[in-house]
Amino acid sequence: MKLSRISLAVLPLLTVFSTTAAVYQVAELEPNTISKATFAAALNDQGDAVVTGQGFTQWQLRDQQGTRRTAVNFINFPLDVSTINFENETIAAVLTAEQIEDAKLGIYDASVLNILTVLLGANPQIRNQPVGQAVAILQPENGLPVVLPMRDLQQLRSNSEYVYDLNEQGVAVGIATAPSSKQEFTPAPDPDDEDAEAPETITVWQPEPGFQYGVAATNSGPVTLLPPYTELGGGFSRAFSVNNHGLIAGSGSIGLDQDRFTSIEESCDGTDLPVVTCLNTQQQAGVYTLAGLMSEVRSFQTVFSYRNGYQERAMLWQLQADGTAAISQTYGFLGEKGTGESYVAENDHPDVYYYSSATAVNDNGIAVGHSLYTDKERVIRFRDQFQEYRRIFAAPHATLFRDGEVSAIVDPAEWLASTAVAISNSNIVTGYAMKTVNGFRRSKFFIYDVAANTTVFPNDFFASSSSIPEAINDNGQIVGRAEIIIGGTTDRRQHGFVYDIGSDTFRDLNTLVGCNADFTVVDASAINNNGEILATVLQTMQELDAKGEPLLDDNGNPVMSSQAKAVKLLPIANGEVENCDTEQDTYERNAGGVGSFGLLLLAGFGLVFRRKSA
Repeated sequence: MKLSRISLAVLPLLTVFSTTAAVYQVAELEPNTISKATFAAALNDQGDAVVTGQGFTQWQLRDQQGTRRTAVNFINFPLDVSTINFENETIAAVLTAEQIEDAKLGIYDASVLNILTVLLGANPQIRNQPVGQAVAILQPENGLPVVLPMRDLQQLRSNSEYVYDLNEQGVAVGIATAPSSKQEFTPAPDPDDEDAEAPETITVWQPEPGFQYGVAATNSGPVTLLPPYTELGGGFSRAFSVNNHGLIAGSGSIGLDQDRFTSIEESCDGTDLPVVTCLNTQQQAGVYTLAGLMSEVRSFQTVFSYRNGYQERAMLWQLQADGTAAISQTYGFLGEKGTGESYVAENDHPDVYYYSSATAVNDNGIAVGHSLYTDKERVIRFRDQFQEYRRIFAAPHATLFRDGEVSAIVDPAEWLASTAVAISNSNIVTGYAMKTVNGFRRSKFFIYDVAANTTVFPNDFFASSSSIPEAINDNGQIVGRAEIIIGGTTDRRQHGFVYDIGSDTFRDLNTLVGCNADFTVVDASAINNNGEILATVLQTMQELDAKGEPLLDDNGNPVMSSQAKAVKLLPIANGEVENCDTEQDTYERNAGGVGSFGLLLLAGFGLVFRRKSA
């Protein structure tokens, strides 16, 4: 870890003029040679951090609808040229004949590597080498960053590996999709076509069974957290949190509807795709995500459609002394009016598929998260341009998982949807809930006291600002992200925040790092018990090429762009907010706001695939 030039400028003042310094000094993490963009994940009390490195990403520009931009941020992606179709028209149009011939031999510069990896990432087909979206990276307090392999043990970067939490013993947990490897595939013959020629054997990139598993990365290696139900594709699991006793919170598959089982079994017969590829694709399409459910509630005030995939339940796994993990508890769901019972479809309403998921667990073994709540007496009516729909109220809601029991945290009569995201060892929970504010759905963060069974919604930036917490420490400090409005405009921006329960103060982290900061803190993902914060910032920096070297334009000048990276914010003893001596709006600083391009960066990575949103 090294201090930024902002921090270096502050250091000489700390002993003599500490009262005039900022509240936090910025400590940059050691540069990595793994990914060009990093996003904050978790931080322990030793100062060790884990971040997610961005791989392949794509987005669409707002001012050029229909124009898709793609990028691969992996450095030195391990390209396998043996399966690339160099006769492809696109490749022939962008590479010279000489570049193509050299590439066939494995000889290529950073420009060619970038072109080929972008094309592969944008065209996921069984013959094309997959390009993952993320890699987990450990940033130790005293040491160089290293990859935390979860399922990609060969480091082919063919899958996506997201890290979400880190305990004091150095155990990290996260989610990994299935890695792929080259396999020979012979399609099964069509039983209805007796005259068909024998199928040709081809080389494909085939994934492992299990489209997604929770994983614990330990000093002895990765431990896959298997669910109780693994039929027809391996099942799936998720891991979001680990406490200091090796108890892991997440969710996993417990079953599969029989009709869905039959449908998938009949579809995945090996005639078009390898069976494993088909099973992974089919099962992944049927799984809930909190982001998807929240989006439907935001649009319709209820969950509109139900995905009939694996049945998902909140789970706790316990790491064992022999390096394995065993399920210690499986929980139910809130269900119909919080009773834990299922709604039986009536009046032409569709069936409801319930789920639950634990997103955090503390050292007392208390877990929190979200599960589906329904109220059949509360019928929501809405229409699109074609017809009117009627649905019973169904939405994810914040849930307490304790001693085998499931209970609600937020009143569903007042809030459309909610989730709990973190719990301290003092049994204080934080999360957020959605309601209509001034005609728009907004999310507001809350604090829940387990012992008192009380929920409070503190004030954030302003009435219609959405605020999303990410973490809480044992001192009652909460960090996350919230909307601000840049002075003189109506544009909303995302800024990281810190809230102190004891003093009831909610503050923009951008106002606490000094007036000359050349970056914007857009999210704060973790805070340890020393008050140190792990945050994601957007900063204008020199771009690196696909091999990690500084990128220059045709005139030899550095190519600069807004980029995301994880940093630490270290509290300064007796630090105070600096007077920036500006007449601009409180939220407008030298670093500016996130801006449209910055928002695209964040959307391209998928902040929706965070611990709290999966």
